Amino acid sequence: MNTIRSINPYAIYVHCDAGMDYDSKNSGGVGIAIEFPESVDLEPIKFSCGRYIGANIERLELEAIIRGMNKVIDLFEQYSSDKLQNVNTIIITTDRFGLNDNEKTSPFRIKDWRKNDWLNHEGKAIKNSDLLERLDKTRKRLSDKTHSSVRINYLPSKFNKAAHNLASKAKTKAIKLDSIELKGVKQGRRKFQGEEVKYSMLKEKEYYIIHIFKKDPVRDQWEISAEFYEGEFIGKKLKIYTTPEVERKLHRHHIYKLRLKKIFQHHVSIYKTLNEAIKK
Repeated sequence: MNTIRSINPYAIYVHCDAGMDYDSKNSGGVGIAIEFPESVDLEPIKFSCGRYIGANIERLELEAIIRGMNKVIDLFEQYSSDKLQNVNTIIITTDRFGLNDNEKTSPFRIKDWRKNDWLNHEGKAIKNSDLLERLDKTRKRLSDKTHSSVRINYLPSKFNKAAHNLASKAKTKAIKLDSIELKGVKQGRRKFQGEEVKYSMLKEKEYYIIHIFKKDPVRDQWEISAEFYEGEFIGKKLKIYTTPEVERKLHRHHIYKLRLKKIFQHHVSIYKTLNEAIKK
């Protein structure tokens, strides 16, 4: 295990990761590696869970964090307070940047979303609100049980190899788990590997040629993941939010000429008129 316990000698580090096979079942697994401070006479703990089906990578990453938190709760219930008395911080690490406390898992942000019926400031439904709700409640239980602060930090993947390897092994387990299955997910492979486009550079009412590779249901909407197939933004990723009516017309692995209706900070909406740019 790539130890980082010297960063905070009074913290338990819970390294969490997920792995996914983009097969017909969207199979995946999660892995957790726990490190204790030098003052705690416990050996590191490694375990994995899987094989999950019907999820996506972000749901798997959230499940890994929740599983890691629950394991620490179990440890504090199992061992005497003397054994863990020097612990004052629980640091959950994830190599998925969007799930750290500065991004999506902040308890303050979750509180605001909950008050706003799990919609953001643009009125867009928050993805994976069920797991974010579970995460928030589990974090509170963990903090109450351990009398410690609980943080979720981003950690580069090179420090997360133990959890990554465990997650990879979990994908191959025979027992299928559907507890975080997301009904209707339609996952495909990308043609490019570009970063997400800067939405401020796009133009409303402009036509773009895009490739559809993924479709996720988000309450009464669909999030369509696409990438630019031609032009100055070729290879860049684009998120489209649309109605079920339009989603049914957009097929994965197809190339479309779309017209942008409205541009938001992190997604766009499109006009209903769709034209296949390249026939399969």
